[in-house]
Amino acid sequence: MKKRQRKIRLIRAGIQLLFFIFAPALFSTAFAGVKSIFQAIVAHQAVTWNSFLDVTAVLLVVTCLFGRHFCGYACAFGSLGDALYELTVFVRQKVFHKKGRHGYSGKTIRILQKVKYIWLAVLLISILIGWYGQLQGMSPWDVFSMLTAGRLPGATYKIGIILLILIMIGMCTQERFFCQFLCPMGAIFAIMPIAPSALFNRDRNTCPAKCGACKKRCPARLDIDGDTPLSGECICCHACQGICPKKNIRIGIPKVKEEREAVQENAAKV
Repeated sequence: MKKRQRKIRLIRAGIQLLFFIFAPALFSTAFAGVKSIFQAIVAHQAVTWNSFLDVTAVLLVVTCLFGRHFCGYACAFGSLGDALYELTVFVRQKVFHKKGRHGYSGKTIRILQKVKYIWLAVLLISILIGWYGQLQGMSPWDVFSMLTAGRLPGATYKIGIILLILIMIGMCTQERFFCQFLCPMGAIFAIMPIAPSALFNRDRNTCPAKCGACKKRCPARLDIDGDTPLSGECICCHACQGICPKKNIRIGIPKVKEEREAVQENAAKV
């Protein structure tokens, strides 16, 4: 099981590193597409298709078809959160001899997950009433984009720098802190309809009694039961697959998988 976990972590870390180096601005670009739609509405103009909307549309389609793998593998801001959290886990284990992974309770996570929807609404309303321009210099992801582009933010970005530092501290306290609680694109992705073939499923009949390892390991503390009201909160990190002692968690429609496995077993007998 540890080898499987290590393999999943290494593959994911490798993909995250590539996107962090070569496409660190995908998150901010995607939200810029959403922003351009609302700015056109405010200006009473037709929405003009642009390169920002290209990225937004692609990510929305990918999310619908394959789940939130962008969040789990390609978002540079999410990757930063993973790096800071894993570093904190390492320090806790090696310096303070704390075992296991730290984080908030499931109840606290459920409450905080709603904050990103409120924040998304605040941002969109601020665009509609013409107040968004007043937020110049306050955006932590603008500061992050500048840093990843090799530019130091100026004095006008003091608030954005402070907010970024506070978010980074939060990232050390809970896995995927920003993605779960504050990300406006995460709020959009979470309400997108996900294709059944992109949902994680498990067969409860073969689960060990009182196991719950998958839910404990899941950053969002989700039950791995396919299409549930909270399935949109899954960031597709595949940690549940790595931790499952029975290799019982898969992506796809359960019946289709069971039928295919039955066919394969019959073919093997023949």
